[in-house]
Amino acid sequence: MQPAGQLRWEVRADVDGRDGSPDGTPAGPAGEQDCVVTALNLGWWLADAFHTLQHGYPLVPEEDDADATPADGAARKLKNLSGMPVGRRLRMYLDGTDVALDRIAATVRDRRPRPSTQAARLRLGTVDNPSDPQAEEVLDALDDLNMEVLRWTMAINHRVGLAYRLGRSLADTVRRCRRDPIPPRFDGRAVQLCRWLEALASVLPRYAAEVVRGSLLAWTRTVHHWGTDGSETGEVRRVLRDQGELWRGVLTGGLDPRDLLDEEDYAWVARKLVVRDRNLIVATTRGIFRPVLLPLLGVLLAVVAVSAVAASGSPATRGAIALVGLGGGLAAIWRSVSRPALAAAGQINRPLLDGLLVVRMVRRLNEPLRRLESAD
Repeated sequence: MQPAGQLRWEVRADVDGRDGSPDGTPAGPAGEQDCVVTALNLGWWLADAFHTLQHGYPLVPEEDDADATPADGAARKLKNLSGMPVGRRLRMYLDGTDVALDRIAATVRDRRPRPSTQAARLRLGTVDNPSDPQAEEVLDALDDLNMEVLRWTMAINHRVGLAYRLGRSLADTVRRCRRDPIPPRFDGRAVQLCRWLEALASVLPRYAAEVVRGSLLAWTRTVHHWGTDGSETGEVRRVLRDQGELWRGVLTGGLDPRDLLDEEDYAWVARKLVVRDRNLIVATTRGIFRPVLLPLLGVLLAVVAVSAVAASGSPATRGAIALVGLGGGLAAIWRSVSRPALAAAGQINRPLLDGLLVVRMVRRLNEPLRRLESAD
């Protein structure tokens, strides 16, 4: 799908019936999340536009790609995005940039003029490949546009600016370029990406920041290993690009990482949660037995014994009175201890459950990486 088409549903001009404030603050949490998602996609697309012209066909750089030019005599078909000429693809990205900037400006109601793509369009002309004489001028124009967008997004809302930088850096990291080795792309950048994910966690879809951060760290470790043994291949570059598309889908809400889980994952989470709950109960019981339970039991036994001795009647009657008192006392102790314990357990189990789900979601999201490692 083209960038301009994708943006039609990603940002609402009016969120929950509220207008954006005049100072550039998005209209409520939902409005800010929509701006963040659009800015992240905007950063990704501008980076792709730059690499499209710089490297020719960054989406399909390998000789054996399926959408390469068909051989003589092969049946014709409608071209995919990978078969689109560079010039048309650049115009598509610039159209998407205009739509994104309009949507963000409409949501935040910012009065400052937004960046314009006009200069890049004027320099584009008939440029269609990196060898054209005007290609460097267009690259300069795209870089100028990138700086203007960065300045504008950081000015209207800090987190919108961070989202733009995050999308752009992710696209730079996963680009398919044979002349640019993969390991240097992760050196230092992975740490910065994780910081931005932490800063944006509250305005990204649920679990998105944690899952992508875990996946990114796993890739960083593996890529550094490849850098030492020279394992980088065209297949690695293709899988990395596919992984980047998954990261973007999770961060923009197009892919809910919970949809990647199956019955095996939920069974694993349940087993781990039961084990942790059991250990938590044992540790809690040991902790409160002496300072809390033991004195209460001592007082209860003393009260029951005094009541049984003071009661009139046969020994059987006294025994019945003692049993009733003991049962009532134990029930009272259980209520006084269990209610706050269950409330605390509910508060503790939520982050435990989320942490276990994130572990499995990261594992499922890294399925391309696992297949690549198993193939080695």
